[in-house]
This record gives sequence, structure tokens and C-alpha cells, in this order.
Amino acid sequence: MTHRTPRRSPRPTAAGALALVAVAALTACSPGGSGSTDASDEARLRFAYAFTPTTALSPYSDDATTAYAAGATETLVRLDPAGLPEPSLATRWEQVDPTTWRFELRDDVVFHDGTPMTVETVVAALDAAAAAEPAPRALAGGTIDARADGDGAVLVATAEPDPVLVQRLTSPELVVLAPDAYADPARPTPVGTGTGPYEITDTDLSTSMTLEANPDYWAGTPALDGVDVTFVGDAGARLQSFRSGQVDLAQALPAAQLDQIDDDQLLAVPLPRTVSLHLTQTSPVLADPGQRELVRAAVAELDLAGTIYAGRAEPAGGLFNAAVSAWAQDRDEPAYPDAAAVAEAGPLRLATFTDRPELPEMATAIADALRATGFEVEVVARPYDEMEADYLDGAYDLVVMSRSYGQDTADPVGYLQADFSCGGTYNLSRSCDPDLDAELAAAQTLADPDERAAAAVAVEQQVLADVWAVPLVHDATQFGFEGVTDLAADPFERAVVTHTTSVQR
Repeated sequence: MTHRTPRRSPRPTAAGALALVAVAALTACSPGGSGSTDASDEARLRFAYAFTPTTALSPYSDDATTAYAAGATETLVRLDPAGLPEPSLATRWEQVDPTTWRFELRDDVVFHDGTPMTVETVVAALDAAAAAEPAPRALAGGTIDARADGDGAVLVATAEPDPVLVQRLTSPELVVLAPDAYADPARPTPVGTGTGPYEITDTDLSTSMTLEANPDYWAGTPALDGVDVTFVGDAGARLQSFRSGQVDLAQALPAAQLDQIDDDQLLAVPLPRTVSLHLTQTSPVLADPGQRELVRAAVAELDLAGTIYAGRAEPAGGLFNAAVSAWAQDRDEPAYPDAAAVAEAGPLRLATFTDRPELPEMATAIADALRATGFEVEVVARPYDEMEADYLDGAYDLVVMSRSYGQDTADPVGYLQADFSCGGTYNLSRSCDPDLDAELAAAQTLADPDERAAAAVAVEQQVLADVWAVPLVHDATQFGFEGVTDLAADPFERAVVTHTTSVQR
């Protein structure tokens, strides 16, 4: 973990050098999700996770982070606390030509099902990700082609030079799984097929997930006997579980209720995460820039950070949080379109998800502001796993979304491509501008991190000027924890449990 490759990609620009402790919470459940674990017999970490799997834990979706956070899956490369790539399943790497990188593999890795990790298994895993439809967001705007280079290395090639290929390969979407994981190529399963310190041995994919220590883990014997995860979408329930001692860690606690927790049990860390209002371009009303400007102006009057977040979040200055991304400071105010008269149409459908407790409250405040402007508004709020497909299909006129702009690729240009390009795989705004796509394509070729950041800010200004999205607040992670040590230091909210993580009660 301390060694560097002789040639590594530039420092990721999405979060600078900020080290964030990305903690998640654990619930009291035994393997299979029933009963409680006897802490005197076993050292098990109880983890109340805020999101329910939506695609059977397939890494080609947001489920990728679930298995990765619990310590079940790993990538060729991971990010260190400063946001720099460091070895994981690959021990070193180098760029051999403008479109090809060479990764040397560890020779002592065994998958949870007993299969050894070889060059062939790594190539197959990467090729499966490259062939997935839709493509993993980490590969937005391009693809990869993997091939063996002898018995101990893999060559990964791109059609065009990709300065951030190594950062892409840190994404949980590109984990390496055993061959049996790909029986369904569209939805690989990490259950019993990962390489991490903990093996997923049981899950019903809706309430719980059980992991046992992997005694053959390449980095050493895990400190815990296992991890018991429950998926708890209700933030109030997570808070109550922590206060009652049922969980060791509690993720995404409601900001307005944090006064119920002692300061030494609370961790609040600013993130490269922004809550934004996405305006759907395929909406009959919001296809008109003048109508979008009416929405933006109404929302701009709200103090959401000070009220709903009780001062525990910062008002958003843009899509990127300047507090953790220094390159995003000193941006110009966008030139917004002229507002139009309120269109006579049916109600705007405003949607958000209930897994983050502040979002429904924000949706209610936004709806009230829009009604005062003259719009009719209908609010829809349900758990995320029930709504993701509708978000991506443009079923709603407006969507309040909390989004990490560094999670997919650790690169702001990659985030912009995924969220705002014509072919973006997470384009909630349903936006499409060929000229903007051309700018993003040009930005992808930039190797200098300062030039890449400047290009991202320029694209951001166009997105905001066209009112495809309205940034609302820059979020912080709010966790309760008790007796837990050695959690992962991860600036992109991916890793949580490591082989040295321990718990004392």
C-alpha cells in the first residue's frame, strides 16, 4: 500500500487532497438477518446501510458501492486518503503508449469461491464490464479492451488516449470477480465471488446481507469475524438503532436531529457531494428555458442549508464544492435566460427519494416556492430503489438528487459526461447539446489536472446557464459511531470496512 508506481496518472481533481473518513452504519442482525449477534462470542460489525440494492448487487449500478463498502469486492487500483491511486489487486502500473497501460497483478489472490485470480480472470472481468449495457458510469464516454501480457500482467487499452484511465479503474463498478460471478453477464454477482477481506455468504437483497471473514485474504487475516449489514432506508430508524445501541455505526443520520447524539459519537465530514434540482428537458413545460428560469429564480430564494440542514450543510455555489475542490473557487455567475410567464399546463411532478431524510423536506419547500410563483406541483417521494428507473426514463419534471461528483471516476469531467452529455448514463436532466458534448470530448483528452479542472468549470457554467440543474446545498456525511476503529479513509464515499477495522463493546 505504501509503494507508488513509476508512472501514475495525475492527481484526481475531484476532491483535491482532502481525506474523508467514509463511515457507514451497522445493524444488529445475525447471518441471514434474524436475531442479534452475541458480541462476547464474536467480533462482528453491525452495519445499517442507508440504501437497498436495486439490481441484485450488480457492480454495473449504484449497488457497486454496497459490496465494496462492506469489504467484499476490490478493484485493480484504489484511492488513498489523499485521492491518489494506490495498488490493490494490481501492484504497479505504467503507461506503455498513448492508449495502453500495463498493470502487474498480485500473485497471491484467491476469490472467495477458491478460484485463483489469474490474468485470464482479470481480463474476463474487465471485458465483461466493457460489454455491459448500459455501460458502467466509470466508462462513460469510452470503453476499454483488456488482454493478457504474459502470466502476471494485463494490458488495458482505450480507443483514444485517456489520461484518467487509472482513476476509472478505481471505481467499484470495475471490481474483479470470479468467473462464476458472470453467469448472468448483465448482472454479475459479488455473492461468494469477490476478493475482499469479507465474503458475502447470505443476502435477501432487500433487508440484510451477511459477510464472514476471509481467512485467505491476501493482505492478512481480517480483524473482525464478520459484518452484519441491514438495509435501513428510514433515517429516523437508523438514528434510533444507534441511540439504542443496536448498531455500531449509523450512516446518513438526519441533520436536524443530531443534537440527540454526543459530540464524541458524531462524525461530520464535508464531501464532494452536491444536492441539486434537475430540470427534465423532455418535460412539456421545462423544455422552455424561460420556464426553467422561473423555477431557478424561485428556488434561489430558499435557505435550505440553514433551515432543513440546521446549518450542517453549505449553500451550493455550483455543481462543485469549492470547500473541498479548490479549483472550483472564484467562478463567474452564469448568464441565465430570461424568465417567461408561467405556462398553463398540468402540475409539474417533483420527485425525490426518502433514503436521505432531508430530501423530502427540501422537495416540500421547493414545491411551496414554485406554487407561490404560479406553478401547480405534485410531490413524489419514495425509496430510491423504487424510483431509479423512472428517474433515468425522465418520468418526472423535476428531481431533487444528492450526487457525489467524484464517486464514479474520481474525475469531474467524467461526472459531467455521465450526468449531462447526450449519452450520459445518469442524465436525470435528459439534456443533450452536441456542442457541449464536443467540449466534454475535448476535455477528456487533457492530461494536465489544472487544464482538466478549468474545462470542467467551463462546462459547469454552461449547464447552469441553461438551467439544466440548480445546485442547492453541498452535503456532508453525518455518521454516528461507537467503539469502531480503523475505518477506511476514502474521499469518495466508497470504502468503509477494511481488514483492520475492529469494534469494541
